[in-house]
Amino acid sequence: MASAYITASHRPVWSTRSFEWALLALCIAVVMGVLWRYGQQVRAQSERAAVQSTLGALRTALVLDYVHSMIPAASKAKAAATTSAALPNPFDLLQQPAANYAGEVPAALLQEVAPGRWVFDKRCGCVGYKLQDISALDAPAGSQAVWFTVETTGAAPQLRPIQAYMWAGLPLE
Repeated sequence: MASAYITASHRPVWSTRSFEWALLALCIAVVMGVLWRYGQQVRAQSERAAVQSTLGALRTALVLDYVHSMIPAASKAKAAATTSAALPNPFDLLQQPAANYAGEVPAALLQEVAPGRWVFDKRCGCVGYKLQDISALDAPAGSQAVWFTVETTGAAPQLRPIQAYMWAGLPLE
């Protein structure tokens, strides 16, 4: 009896099914890359919004402290408690301490502070924030932190940026 011998057909390395799966994997990788990029942008914008919110709270605390010092009874008590310290620490004026306030840290020791933390340098009267993502800060290039000085003029003390900061394409004031 003759046996029918069927030779095994050689299957191509890239069959239609393999090509479809590879194309699907490529599409998923592209979508994941785009979503990751948008996620980075959203994170930078949310960090900027949190910084703006904290700056607003600090500015309000400085103004309220100034107005409170204008009251005659409060100004007598404050004059007795005031020392020769030149500029006030705005974080001390807040009702609740900021959760991400690292304390009084000189600018020279900023590298020891964890990212995403606020500091106060009493030597210059500066408030600083160490960024979580340095690449989100467009200008000035290479900055590790954004710094604001507490300026005392004839009116209430103000927080002013030391440099013109651009964060994710928007000015930080």
